[in-house]
Amino acid sequence: MNNIIKVNIQSRQDLLKMYIQQFKSGGIFISGNYGYQLGEEVFLIITLPEGGENIAVSGKVNWISPNSAVGYPPGIGVHFNQDRAGSDARSKIEIMLGGSLQNQANSYTF
Repeated sequence: MNNIIKVNIQSRQDLLKMYIQQFKSGGIFISGNYGYQLGEEVFLIITLPEGGENIAVSGKVNWISPNSAVGYPPGIGVHFNQDRAGSDARSKIEIMLGGSLQNQANSYTF
């Protein structure tokens, strides 16, 4: 299986729904039907909205939302690794979202 996932985020609102601040190093939810298992390593190329900046970051699958989840789309939650790239990704996303992080009621996860 290809462990490289390209994620193109269209808007700040989408980024807010996708970002998982509850993960210690930050993370992102990627909707879709993937065959990944918990703990599996993946490499993400994330294109942020409004500037098209790409972030390359590794992480592990720490959340799986199956097709049967009520009220949530199917997909995976990837916890950024605790390295320089993970820290940079978390910082860039949190700076972009700013105060919006306090109102993450419509998240795709928890």
